Amino acid sequence: MSSRLAVFRYLPRTIRPTKEGWYFIALTFGIGFAAINTGNNLLYLLVALMLSIIIVSGLLSEQSLRWLTFSADPPPPAHPGEPVSLLVRLRNEKSRFPSFSLRVDPVPGADLPEGRYTSEAAHFISLDPQSTGSQPLRMTFSKRGCYRLEGITLSTTFPFGFFVKTAAKREPVELWVYPKTRPAERPILPASSGAVDISSQRNGQAAAFHQFREYQRGDDCRLIHWKLSARQGRWIIKEREREEGSGVLLILNNRIPAERTDGWEARFEQAVETAASLASAMIQAGLKVSIQTADQTVAPGEGPTHLDRIFKLLALTEAIPPAPAPMPTASPDGRAVIRIEWEEGEVAAISDEVVVEIDSGEERVDAV
Repeated sequence: MSSRLAVFRYLPRTIRPTKEGWYFIALTFGIGFAAINTGNNLLYLLVALMLSIIIVSGLLSEQSLRWLTFSADPPPPAHPGEPVSLLVRLRNEKSRFPSFSLRVDPVPGADLPEGRYTSEAAHFISLDPQSTGSQPLRMTFSKRGCYRLEGITLSTTFPFGFFVKTAAKREPVELWVYPKTRPAERPILPASSGAVDISSQRNGQAAAFHQFREYQRGDDCRLIHWKLSARQGRWIIKEREREEGSGVLLILNNRIPAERTDGWEARFEQAVETAASLASAMIQAGLKVSIQTADQTVAPGEGPTHLDRIFKLLALTEAIPPAPAPMPTASPDGRAVIRIEWEEGEVAAISDEVVVEIDSGEERVDAV
């Protein structure tokens, strides 16, 4: 599948008539044919006027598209079904002439099928000389993953709406769509695994001082060091060492079952969402979490940055062919293990023979 930007390698602009434009062209040819048959000078003048309108339309639309610079900020990650807002900035570098009726559309990568996303274009009514405007360009994806935009197309119907003239701007942008998560209710690990109740484990509850670091989204505000924050002019966290036994290993078996039953793809997606929900709840509660699939691993860590690493792994996790070697059921360093099982029946998370019930109808994840 070729990219939509391929044509712009050879043509600086593309132009196509609108519905009204086709009517105008047909009317021009009709009046021109009548002028040739009748020799009426008034009809010749009318045809000349209509042809001049087409020429003026091309000149003014070209003026609107010239000397425009484009930039975009990578948006925060979203979830399937949620709109991703890409803030588009256009700057009119012209010193005297404004630009009118601009439309910005995304150009997805060649490997992104049309049916996997919907988009809502960004519109700029006018852009004054030497000014910058910004509008959100929204895209909604139906499946998790990492999607690449090759750039944007910039089009205008100015001045008469008879033709759409389009230019392209190459600006690669990555859009991350994380798995859906459900809020956790009473997430407790069994005492036999050496872990602690994650509802009582928070940053800074251990006795020994570890380090100072900058505040990150999701940190406990009670750990802010106010004097140091006031001196540096930014929020600083006083981080303490973790207590032993607070680590959790999530094991997600992403191998295709040998006997594929109906609906195994839906159960696999639900298992990925379950792993994301448990990882989110446990990291927010202050645990060190690692995750392992049949082909990828994320080392133990904590904090919002580490949660992003886990979400990115889960966003790209796909079902792979089965293998004779079984998935591990224990952690080599003695950490608590939660296995997400999905091959038969309903999705379940199992930890030391304790089942973590998943209630998707009430949008919650319970770890018992």
